[in-house]
Amino acid sequence: MNNNRNFLFYGIGSIAFGIKGNAFSWFLFFYYNMVIGLPAWMASLALGIATIWDAFSDLLIGYSSDHTKSRLGRRHPYMYAALLPVPIFFYYLWNPPVFQTDIDLFLYLLIMAILVRTSTTLFEIPNQSLGPEITRDYHERTRMMSLRYFFGWISGTVMTILMWFIFLKPTEEYPNAQLNPEGYQTYGIVAALLMVAAMIISSLGLNKIIPELSKPAKNNNFREIKSELKNTLLNRSFLVLFIGGIFAGMAAGFSSSLNIYFNTFFWGFSTIQIGIVSIIAVIPGIIAAMIISQRLSVKIGKRRAAIICGMIALVLTPVPYALRVYGYLPGFGSNELLAIMSTYYFIEVSTGVAVTILVSSMVSDIVEDSELTTKKRSEGIFFSAQGFSNKAVSGVGIFLAGLVTTLAGLPSDAKPGSVDDTILVNIALFFVPIYMILYLLSLYFLNLYKIDKETHERNISTINQRVEQ
Repeated sequence: MNNNRNFLFYGIGSIAFGIKGNAFSWFLFFYYNMVIGLPAWMASLALGIATIWDAFSDLLIGYSSDHTKSRLGRRHPYMYAALLPVPIFFYYLWNPPVFQTDIDLFLYLLIMAILVRTSTTLFEIPNQSLGPEITRDYHERTRMMSLRYFFGWISGTVMTILMWFIFLKPTEEYPNAQLNPEGYQTYGIVAALLMVAAMIISSLGLNKIIPELSKPAKNNNFREIKSELKNTLLNRSFLVLFIGGIFAGMAAGFSSSLNIYFNTFFWGFSTIQIGIVSIIAVIPGIIAAMIISQRLSVKIGKRRAAIICGMIALVLTPVPYALRVYGYLPGFGSNELLAIMSTYYFIEVSTGVAVTILVSSMVSDIVEDSELTTKKRSEGIFFSAQGFSNKAVSGVGIFLAGLVTTLAGLPSDAKPGSVDDTILVNIALFFVPIYMILYLLSLYFLNLYKIDKETHERNISTINQRVEQ
């Protein structure tokens, strides 16, 4: 295989997922709550339920793609099937009709969020599952995953920059641009078009590798299916990543849902300032994460590299909030505060994304470790189960975010600069300890992962010997 070419098309495949993930994490909750006016608890409940649904659809699609037999291989039929529904559902998610009651708007958000998530999963899981077959090399997998997450994160970040600088414009009716609904509607159109374009490019670009991919395993009855799932999912290294992913998913859902609230109300940043953060902190942080993950993986191994990066991010978490509460930071919305928070976000993104890259590469290495026992390649099951552990409970994190803003007393019609500081401090006091506990638990289980370079190469050698016999 021409790995550089395949790495490129594999990476492009994450663009749709990156845009969708960024939209759900940064803007969707805020849009339906603060812009359209759906109560926070209802918006967070709808998004939480949709996320849990998505987690189960991940498993179904992952298992099905592992066992699909067609002239297009195991993965491509699902990828092509997603091309039409993804942009259509994404557009309607951001352009809802006018409803007379909150319950009608709640049901609309719930249904559209489920449709968007499920159709995106129809592409993402099979596409991501191609990775372990593109290369089996221990370090090349980290390079491949770093490129995939680069495209995913950059695409989401570029859409964020477009949102802050172009789509969200202040008007006489909406002097605060974050509350202008037209910006979100335009975002939905542009994002939908970019998503489908990336999906088409990745699918066509990876067509050439179909003849070289593994053939689907046969399961003749329910007992064999049950046995395969049991032996696959009870792999020790997978289990610890799965459990760690549960806590990481809750932490991520909790943090990302509150991010725009903190930037808008707690730090007092304008749309332009938030866009600047994306340019000077997030994009450089993503690039740094690619470098960090690859270099540390070679020097100290994937597990230790992920633990070190995670601990740096964890230790820094409470610092800016504590400084803000005790009055040691520059003024609300000032450029000096922007510079300090940009530095913080750079470190947070570079370490956090590096952990994500390394963990995904570690999941790839589990494929061969499991194959020794099951004699089957189950990339779809592993990546979907990893997604399940994150998504099923990130919905809990999203619901926690809505609960926290409700308990703290943040009104749905709040305006930046006019919210009682006690409310903002209470949100921070809820957020910091809960987030740190969840993240620490995820790192604990990550530390129990056992596959290193030597183990992986021994697994590959054993599998090759078995094939030759």
